[in-house]
Amino acid sequence: MPDDLSGALHLLWTLSHEPATTNDGPPKSIPVIDSSPKLFALIIGIDEYKSLWVRDLRGAVADAKDVENYLKDDLKVHADQIRTLHNKEATRAAIIKALQDLPKDPRIQPDDPILIFFAGHGGEKNPPKEWGFQDNKIQYILPHDIKTQDEANNAIHGIPDRTLGTLLNELAKSKGDNISVIFDCCHSGSGTRTDEVEPERLARVVEIEDVPPELDMHIWNDEERCKDETRGAFLAPGFVRCGLRSHVLIAACGAEEKAREHCGRGIFTEALVKTLRSVGADKVTYQDVLKRIPALPSDQNPQCEGVNRDRILFNAKAPNSGRFFYTVSFDGGEFVMEAGTAHGLTDGAEFTIYKEQDMSSRLGVFATKKKEDLRLYVVPNDNLNGVFQALAQHMSSPDSSHRRILLVELDKDPHIMIDFKEGKIVFNTFNPLLTKYGFTRMPYSVDNNIDDIYPVIQAAAHFRWYLDVKNPSHILQNKVKVHFYQVHESGRTDDDFNTIYEDDGNDLHVDGEVYIGEDPSKFYAFKIFNESSLSLYPYLFYFNNNDFEILSFYQPPFGRYKVDVPLKPYSSFTIGYGSGGSIPVIFELPPGKDLDVGFLKLFLTTKIINYSEIPQGSAFPNNSSRAAQWAPVKPQAEIWDTIMIPVIQKRGHVNDSV
Repeated sequence: MPDDLSGALHLLWTLSHEPATTNDGPPKSIPVIDSSPKLFALIIGIDEYKSLWVRDLRGAVADAKDVENYLKDDLKVHADQIRTLHNKEATRAAIIKALQDLPKDPRIQPDDPILIFFAGHGGEKNPPKEWGFQDNKIQYILPHDIKTQDEANNAIHGIPDRTLGTLLNELAKSKGDNISVIFDCCHSGSGTRTDEVEPERLARVVEIEDVPPELDMHIWNDEERCKDETRGAFLAPGFVRCGLRSHVLIAACGAEEKAREHCGRGIFTEALVKTLRSVGADKVTYQDVLKRIPALPSDQNPQCEGVNRDRILFNAKAPNSGRFFYTVSFDGGEFVMEAGTAHGLTDGAEFTIYKEQDMSSRLGVFATKKKEDLRLYVVPNDNLNGVFQALAQHMSSPDSSHRRILLVELDKDPHIMIDFKEGKIVFNTFNPLLTKYGFTRMPYSVDNNIDDIYPVIQAAAHFRWYLDVKNPSHILQNKVKVHFYQVHESGRTDDDFNTIYEDDGNDLHVDGEVYIGEDPSKFYAFKIFNESSLSLYPYLFYFNNNDFEILSFYQPPFGRYKVDVPLKPYSSFTIGYGSGGSIPVIFELPPGKDLDVGFLKLFLTTKIINYSEIPQGSAFPNNSSRAAQWAPVKPQAEIWDTIMIPVIQKRGHVNDSV
């Protein structure tokens, strides 16, 4: 029997090839294919608290059981892949041990989906001064035995976010970042008068005491730095899986809101599971789920945070990068789409309308005036005739996921030129924002075949589309300032025990440009100053002209109705450093190059916008280098703007800060 036949093929081969014989021996074992999902879950629900000082809840265990039943009945997850802790089972020690057991579970393979669900009380408190930071409060989940004592008469505290962060980082390093964390609890304030007036509508929050500075130090001391190797403009080593890069967090409410339960259920979890059962977890991203959850009572707005929030739920895969979905409604005889100029949707945009996001029910195609996304010039060359014809055929394809590309002559202002040099296809740029610095040719080439060339052209069109997005009125240009700093270690750590970086006070953003030298050991970060009276949502991306990669340096939390505002009026917000412990950036020249030009682009909006479709990977797979809502009298258009800064690297350039 062939060695490579297994599972169902093994059975088929056996039935069709083995002769019918009598056999008095034991029956042969037949391999069975296990088609159950490789999803593992830790589900915690706490209604009953041991201490008389903690009000019991009524719906947390019911929430946990509902999530468990959803996994088993709807997703067909085996019961032995789900670990549950209810009430007295969910002690502090048991919760921490369960989290520590996940990285050690040999059944869990890298990138298998892992779900961690908690329903119960939360809390918030200032950190001990010995922890070295006082700007942010520490948030906790509260175990069954909170506000009691252990056998040694030591007080039992909540589990702080820095401990949870360390445990999640360890899990991500071992099993990958396909981790979903769902918290149906709140942290802000304490039980309110609403709990007394409406006892059936309880807030899941408790006032807690100060914690000792040595709390969970043994866990933090086990934390090792995360490591990753990249090039170009990239996130500094030590941060790749730290913070919200290790997992996606769905929270039941905003930072200043209350997560409530009503009639024996958590309002959020009940709505979440109903939504998942109606749409299917395999068809929606984390952000999509929040869009589909109906408005919750009690001014409760679920939030989604994490770099990978645009992935399919419980799946490490991102949705098809060529298709972006916007909600469409029919109002007053018109189709209204929840997208506009802030998405780059101007004349020339074309849309296919579907009943559902799985694209199984196409309703029609809507288009505006025709306009190309990219103008392409192909140098006359016998070696490129086949490429030219194949490109023309691809461009005439009705596939709405493709950007519109126009083949033009050299005198028609092309964006990109394709040429044939030394047996390879090379790409030249005519973008004056690049050529003014001497950047004319991309450093990478591909083979002379359409399968290698066309993805580069599509990536270039996507790249150009979002690079060109701007508000002609530049309404915020003089109200928002971006500072670009070199940063260094402060000697302090944040609540997740990550190093806090500080700027050197020297803004490298001078006269609209940033010049830096080639030194990959230097870390850089950004500070945005809002000098306007508006509450703003910032989105920061880096456009890498070497390979059309677009990196996301920051996107705010996502929610359907109300989202916490990162950049408040007359305030500042740091990206890559500060007490938030976010991720610094490194810049490095590609091999053999003395010059590189990339673009930092900051999108600013007064309304949360889904920009998850902007980032894209390198167009060259073998490249190992990476450089407010008003009253409905007449709705005011949301204010938005962009700021773009060239970042030029030159070999031998010395920063003024050095």
